[in-house]
Amino acid sequence: MNEDPSHYALRPSDGVVERASKLNKAKSARKGEPSFFMSEQMKRLSTPWSIAQARASQIDTNELPAGVILDAAAGSGVQLIALTSGLQRPGLAIELDPEIALMCAANMHSNGDPEDLQRSMDRVLIGDGTKAESAITSYWNSLREAGTRAHPPIAMLHLDPARPPDAQKHEVDEMKPALTPLLKAWAKHLESGPKGPAVLLDLSPRLSDEQQSLVDAIIETTFPGIPRTWEWLSQGGGRIDRLSVWIGSLASKNPARCVRMGRKKIMSSIEGKPQNSEISSMSKPPPFGSFLTIVDPALVQSGLHESWVEQAIPESSGRSWLRIDGRRPLLISTEPVSTDDEIGSFVIASGEIVQHRLTPPEIHTIEQTAQSVARNGVGKVTLRCSLDPEIHPTLQRRLDKALKEIEGSRGFMVDLELERGSGSHTLYIVCKES
Repeated sequence: MNEDPSHYALRPSDGVVERASKLNKAKSARKGEPSFFMSEQMKRLSTPWSIAQARASQIDTNELPAGVILDAAAGSGVQLIALTSGLQRPGLAIELDPEIALMCAANMHSNGDPEDLQRSMDRVLIGDGTKAESAITSYWNSLREAGTRAHPPIAMLHLDPARPPDAQKHEVDEMKPALTPLLKAWAKHLESGPKGPAVLLDLSPRLSDEQQSLVDAIIETTFPGIPRTWEWLSQGGGRIDRLSVWIGSLASKNPARCVRMGRKKIMSSIEGKPQNSEISSMSKPPPFGSFLTIVDPALVQSGLHESWVEQAIPESSGRSWLRIDGRRPLLISTEPVSTDDEIGSFVIASGEIVQHRLTPPEIHTIEQTAQSVARNGVGKVTLRCSLDPEIHPTLQRRLDKALKEIEGSRGFMVDLELERGSGSHTLYIVCKES
């Protein structure tokens, strides 16, 4: 190594915690979770502790090479702390902002086990994450100054780069630090396991298909032939919450995985090869007694919805996708979806069709809407249709109030485009949940 160190090493310690406490008070995001030093902006950008832990639990320590866990753009250090504690490895964080680096070091110390000797090898480097030679030199120098002669290799690289506000209108290399120079800089410093180096990239969930292909090309150029698994993670809010790529020794046997997270742990996970689907258009209202299911959009984005539906509905049952884009992918079937937890975790809502409505719910007709759904044995309706966002919450509140005294099943209302000869018409369908 012929590059002079340009990184400043911070050793997590009581003194660092004391300095960080003058910047921010350590707080826990949820009851029962660790407390972390963070600014308001860091809180918005930081990975939730439950997701950080879940990711660590997905890694097989037998597949992981020996050495240190590196986070090349560590931020608050939450993900790195979950990885080092879960995998029982030392941690090396790199952060360009000195103030954030200080809080990262404080978080590593305050959430580390003082009895764990590996914590003595934890470091935070203030500097550029793409300068691998300087960083590794600074790290080893810091260990030597503390009396540790070991030169531990890098077992795993984690990267969660800062992203432009609108990731779909920017180039992939506008992430900071940029993927291409960072991966190329660290490639020769990564230990190899049975399937190659271990790399986890945390990316914007809004990346387009073209941008995902570009990331694939960057990975392939840096690590030719290396296996990788793309993971779409959902917390059930009708959107993709996390998109990541698990590379080399972190990859599974399949190219795609979809994970449904609960508040604290993984509820369900499905893997496989992405498949395309045919969309069925309807020219007349779907029959009463059939079933509509709104599935998690992350499942569709992963391309694993066909693998899922094969498990969710008997092969003998009739089934078709009516919509696979947007926040409410829609499936129709002649039989109900399986109630198995692994299957049901990817269901937003599912129920039997009991009513067709030609018009959307409106403020002046909400009482009539309530009365009509009540006649079908429905006592609670969630509006899962496209409505004016300005009045959607008001409509839901008024509908809830109108049905407050009604005994009945839970249900939902969904919109469906019917294709006519001269155009299309939106039908509003009420479904009764089982």
